[in-house]
Amino acid sequence: MLFVNTDLRVGGQESALVEIVRGFDRAKIRPVVACLKEAGELAARVRAAGIPLYSDLLSSKFDVRVLPRLVRIIRREKIRVVCTVGSGDKLFWGRLAGFVARVDGIVATLHKTRSADGRPVVEPLNRLLTPITDAFVAVARGAAEYLIREEGLPRDKVHVIYNGVDLERFSGEGRATARAELGLAHDAPVAVHVAQLRPEKGHDVLLDAAAIVAAKIPTVRFLLVGDGPLRATIEGRIRELHLERTVTLLGIRHDVPRVLAAADVALLPSHARVETFPNSILEAMASGLPIVASRVGSLDEMVVDRVNGVLLPAGDVRALAQAIEEILLDPEHARAMGRSARERVAEHFTRDRAIRAREELFSSLVRARRPRASG
Repeated sequence: MLFVNTDLRVGGQESALVEIVRGFDRAKIRPVVACLKEAGELAARVRAAGIPLYSDLLSSKFDVRVLPRLVRIIRREKIRVVCTVGSGDKLFWGRLAGFVARVDGIVATLHKTRSADGRPVVEPLNRLLTPITDAFVAVARGAAEYLIREEGLPRDKVHVIYNGVDLERFSGEGRATARAELGLAHDAPVAVHVAQLRPEKGHDVLLDAAAIVAAKIPTVRFLLVGDGPLRATIEGRIRELHLERTVTLLGIRHDVPRVLAAADVALLPSHARVETFPNSILEAMASGLPIVASRVGSLDEMVVDRVNGVLLPAGDVRALAQAIEEILLDPEHARAMGRSARERVAEHFTRDRAIRAREELFSSLVRARRPRASG
């Protein structure tokens, strides 16, 4: 199989891809990864698993030479199924290359329900390739229904396969050691937010809520994991709100399980129409943390409101602050919600379940060897 992606920088979609390709049963599927741009930080994990990885295939937006480059990879590696990951260029070139090379199956995995700028996930040019696409994978039921109703994808081609998380890696264990390494008091209430520093992730709402919570719980600490274009803006807002001792920007971390183990609650106050099924929340749930998040995307398919977390209207600063306070001021209830969160992941959203479902879909396409549409 060939997986076509933009790059393997640190991000939810990219991390999910790395976990999937590393976890395949090699007796069933031999994965190959192609990045249209520079490979990125997560490439080392792919190569360490012995998975062939190609990169720097697209020199500019209109570099049509990417097509023969992908076709050569398909033929060299004896690829039978091509799976694109995400929207945009890779969705177009990856599927077209699979068609030209006459592979047995073409799959498009779509992690979003709408772009941050409001554009559709499957743009008009990409929609032209629907007839040559055997399957579209949506990572949540709500996302699948959106793609069918709003973007016109054929219902019989849309499959729901949830992402999954490694319960052993995200165990929530090692709290005392993690807190010591992060300079946190053993009894400090700690909230964590894992997301790129981008406008859609709601850091503006989070910081305003943090100021309210800190006024009531002076020992509270907020850990922000991630980096991005808003870093300077966020740093400025922290100073304006006098939150230097309350909020810590940790940047990109390669020990996210350890950071989660140090926390009491995980946050995701994203703005509307940008989240679908965020891996960061699955990882926090697997780590035994209750969740406080915006009711956006398909978050209600992972978070059961008032059972393993709290779902709030996007942008509601006071509601967010109140929910954080309630959880931090009632540790026993918070631990019960955290246990429920981990149980929900174990039942529905494990890494092995996600991998096996994809193995079956991809293998079924090879078995079927369906004839290609001419258009």
